[in-house]
Amino acid sequence: MTMSFENKTVLITGGATGIGLATARRLTDLGANIVIADVNGAGAEAAARGLPGGRAHGFRCDVRDDGEVAALHEAVMDICDGVDILINNAARPPVTGPLLETEIELWRQALEVNVLGYVRMIRAFVPEMLARRSGHIVNTSSGLALLPDPPIRFMGPYIASKGAQLSMSYAFAHALADTGVSISVFCPGVTAASDRDGAPPPPAPGGPTLADFQFGVPSRRAQAISAEEAAQILIDGVRNKDFLTCSQAGYLPDLVAFTQSNLDPRSIVREALAKML
Repeated sequence: MTMSFENKTVLITGGATGIGLATARRLTDLGANIVIADVNGAGAEAAARGLPGGRAHGFRCDVRDDGEVAALHEAVMDICDGVDILINNAARPPVTGPLLETEIELWRQALEVNVLGYVRMIRAFVPEMLARRSGHIVNTSSGLALLPDPPIRFMGPYIASKGAQLSMSYAFAHALADTGVSISVFCPGVTAASDRDGAPPPPAPGGPTLADFQFGVPSRRAQAISAEEAAQILIDGVRNKDFLTCSQAGYLPDLVAFTQSNLDPRSIVREALAKML
């Protein structure tokens, strides 16, 4: 039996832009009540106002801050009986530069948002789910946590936190077994922000170039899809109760080939270069 979103309350962190906002729009069409939380409070409120039906709410929340997460929980409980679906989507920017030159503080910030921030949200909102034996959590990881393409050498803190999100979701899946509360992981592939029309981000001065990012990446995994397409894949995964959903086209056979290469990330580069010859 597939999951219905009709009259469900869905809380999306990092929901003011990108995949989070696209997911909010689609779920509104499917009858859900939306709560958008974002470190950009004005953006969260504007995004909520932009959703049809007048049933959405937007709040500021920095998931690094215990007090702000607690305040968000109180605000949400004032408007509803609890959250039915929690979509952990907030994330730090992925690119930090050469791995050995990345400052410890950037590693700390990535873990605070992408790992501990997700744990804070789960600890705040899942107790009501457990009490009524019903609810679902989505943790947003990354296609790069499944298929570690060469660009991750410029994304150390990000990819470390995304791998942690996947692993901790395994742990929560066991911990929540037979409670009525389920969990899944969404791993987006390359996604174009709607306001950039698919254009890659401009390179930072002195940082890695677009050619640096494209080196060794199979062409099929370098093609961006829209935030709206990614959101639909996420929603379909939740609806079908899949534990893992990835928006990267053809990821499953690539993942099989990767496991057959003993999970050696260098095998990805060898494959890509062989096909270029």
